[in-house]
Amino acid sequence: MGERTAEDRKVEGSTPSRGIFMFKKTILARLSKADSFSILNAIFGITSLCLLFSSEWYAFVFILLAVLADGMDGIVARKYGSSLPIIDEFADMISFVAAPSAIFFNHYGLLAIPFIYAYVLASIIHLLNYHYGTKEIFVGLPTPAGAIIVVSISILSFPVWLACIITAFISLLIFFPIHYPRIEGMERVIGAFVIFLAIFLGCGYRIFVLLLILSTLAYVTLSPFKVR
Repeated sequence: MGERTAEDRKVEGSTPSRGIFMFKKTILARLSKADSFSILNAIFGITSLCLLFSSEWYAFVFILLAVLADGMDGIVARKYGSSLPIIDEFADMISFVAAPSAIFFNHYGLLAIPFIYAYVLASIIHLLNYHYGTKEIFVGLPTPAGAIIVVSISILSFPVWLACIITAFISLLIFFPIHYPRIEGMERVIGAFVIFLAIFLGCGYRIFVLLLILSTLAYVTLSPFKVR
């Protein structure tokens, strides 16, 4: 007979799936407030990908919105907890790995492909380390910070050689086990303010996108010294 019976499955250590009913009970019912922001993060990332070929600027804006949603996810998760933290890593893969890579390729073309591969591989390893490691610190540069720099240099049309060098450097920082603290307190407020400036004023005044890069680089270079 082609199909195994329920009893056969039980003996083998597995049980038949209840399909969508099991899904509703074990997944949807477990979604927390923090998980809703992770889902919003993923939606912003998908929207960025969808908008890319019609407007690179709006694709950039939705990645910044995803960064804000990811920040809210962390705040809410620390206050109320998160029952499905793996959603955060799935969302980050879309918003801070796939979408920035697509923008970088769209802007710089085939020469960017090796650097995109390095960025994606480093980000995957980083997110795996985060999922299975401690949540108090980041081991390697957090992917939202890396994404901000990669998409910002694309929006500002850095020369291709310089953009590729910067992306390679960011990939190394994401990969290597350098400890980065969480952004808290006034630093979080300032970071959100700079992101809002880039979103609302950056299209007409690219200086605000440059300010976003510089503030992110300050985190990249100075924050590891805060970890003891």
